[in-house]
Amino acid sequence: MGQLTGHSTAGVGKDIIAYLQGVCSYFDVDIKVTSGFRGPQRQAIAMFSNWIRLKRGAVYKVRSLPLSDRKKLNDYYKIAKESDQVSKEERDKAKKDFLALAKKRVGSKSFHGKGRAVDVSRASVDDRSYAAITLYMKEVKEGRGDIYHFESRGTIPEVDDSIKAQWQKIGARKGPDVGDFPKTKYYPA
Repeated sequence: MGQLTGHSTAGVGKDIIAYLQGVCSYFDVDIKVTSGFRGPQRQAIAMFSNWIRLKRGAVYKVRSLPLSDRKKLNDYYKIAKESDQVSKEERDKAKKDFLALAKKRVGSKSFHGKGRAVDVSRASVDDRSYAAITLYMKEVKEGRGDIYHFESRGTIPEVDDSIKAQWQKIGARKGPDVGDFPKTKYYPA
């Protein structure tokens, strides 16, 4: 029987965890969580650690991270990680400035900080489980090839027979590569 594995899900909405565990059990897949709840400071650290994968901030909408702030963050990152012309003190200051600005601009806006988002390894999510997850959770496209970022603003209903009936239809289909995949709110054709 499948299960959620990987990173702790402490702090993530119980409805989200129950739904994902239901998907794991029903489709007999292990879904690896790579990130769950994280407050503003941990969000800033995650941004710094993944700045290149985040396309130097380009994955964020301008209303979440204005271009002027994206440029400042990128300048701080360059000094902290890429410049060989600066002292250790300058690197440390640039990293500190990056983290402060990232925390202020994005940290409190992230659904991770609200307990309403998880990142999961793409390798652990097959077509059927993706379709089931996106019936009730939105995938936020971050442009990364290694993870899916799923989030939900509202409460996800408890897994019941009607949801399992939807999943049964998904399980009977062949997947998007053959053009026979259920259309959902978050998985358009």
